[in-house]
Amino acid sequence: MKIQPSVTKSGVVVLVGVMGTGKSTVGSGIAHALQCSFIDLDVQISKLTNCTVSEIFARGGEAEFRAIEADVLATVLDDACAQIAQRSANSVVVATGGGAVISQANREKIMSAADHVIWLDAHVNDLVKRTSSSKIARPLLSNNPQQVLSALSGERAGLYEQIATAKIDTSGKQIEQVVHAALQVLLQSEGT
Repeated sequence: MKIQPSVTKSGVVVLVGVMGTGKSTVGSGIAHALQCSFIDLDVQISKLTNCTVSEIFARGGEAEFRAIEADVLATVLDDACAQIAQRSANSVVVATGGGAVISQANREKIMSAADHVIWLDAHVNDLVKRTSSSKIARPLLSNNPQQVLSALSGERAGLYEQIATAKIDTSGKQIEQVVHAALQVLLQSEGT
């Protein structure tokens, strides 16, 4: 589904959700349809630090990763807002890491910068299947992915809900279906 970028001003669109919900793939699909920039926060962190997320976790643990993540998230969102304000972009799509919402400061930054915060959710069985077939190393899933993903989903659901302007259940859905649902959310909000 292509949307005329000249007609569509979605602003800053931020995707949140537990790992395995499809934020990176869906975000890329939304950006393609809107013909705008897509920023995957974990990829941006790796570029800026010249380390993989796993290497950062191994070197300094989750605390070091979360500190880097907060800095990069703030920069990415500030840059996205500047692009929109300067009219050099109609939209910018940002996929966060699943734990970006843990920090109150990050949640506040997302809420103040984003025009849309879409929470992608899925059943734990779908998350386990997706993350186990992914080529991406996920440091938090090294032991008992089912239990970890179930716990993370439960712990973070309230945080996602707190900042989300829309929620899409990705369970059992193809990427195209989720991208279409997200685009519908963006189009509906423009009509209001």
